[in-house]
Amino acid sequence: MSYSSFENNGTGSSTITNEADFQKLAQTIATSIQKILQNVSSMQRMVNQFGTAQDSPELKQQLHQIRTYTQRLITDTTNLLNDLVNCKERHLKIQRDRLVDEFTAALTAFQAVQRKTVDLEKNAVRQARGAHVALSKPPGSNHSSMGSGGTGNNYNNASMFEDNFVSGQRGQTQEQLQEEIDLQALENQEQTIRELEENILSVNEIYKKLGALVYEQSHQVDSIEASVEQTSVFVAEGVTQLKQASHYQNKARKKKLILALIAAAILAVIILLIIIRN
Repeated sequence: MSYSSFENNGTGSSTITNEADFQKLAQTIATSIQKILQNVSSMQRMVNQFGTAQDSPELKQQLHQIRTYTQRLITDTTNLLNDLVNCKERHLKIQRDRLVDEFTAALTAFQAVQRKTVDLEKNAVRQARGAHVALSKPPGSNHSSMGSGGTGNNYNNASMFEDNFVSGQRGQTQEQLQEEIDLQALENQEQTIRELEENILSVNEIYKKLGALVYEQSHQVDSIEASVEQTSVFVAEGVTQLKQASHYQNKARKKKLILALIAAAILAVIILLIIIRN
């Protein structure tokens, strides 16, 4: 297939010059789509483990890595699809439209698992914050008040107070460390939620681009078909007019022939009259 079977997309970045290049790029896109679907399946299994015995920071880190890789793969695949939009051959357009449909289905699956992850993460954050508020108590609120016993118990009371004070300080330090760890975990979860929401918005933009791409190509095809149809109408009208012209021309020829015969007859009569008189 020649270069004329493909149009430049206006950006100068298209490298598709023949059908072989088209098929090579189409195969790359199909492979990427399958990889996206495989990653989505793995992500779904990981998300289903949230809140179970298999849930762990390592699991969420692995999920984050797969999600980030899949997001990049989606962006790259979108750019590759843009290079296929300018083909003009009908069978290549059918193949391109099938790839767009498959890619859209993969995006839908990816969006679904991302939204599910956001819901679970938000629910976990709400529960963690609720538990943190319930467990928070003022310092020293769990200490029993000292009695007002006799002077013989002053020393024992003072020693007990000192032990309780030291234990209380250690307990507060541990509680503060645990609280800082919990707060850091909450911040990490909230950061994950923000990233997920940004990814969802990014994929929504890709949806819009694909929709605009399909509409633009459909509009171009409709315009081409309309032009072909209009040309067919013009051709049909031209054929009709040619037939009419041919008919009129034939009638004109018959009229000329009849007039010529009449003139010849009149001329013959005149000649005959002249001969008879002479």
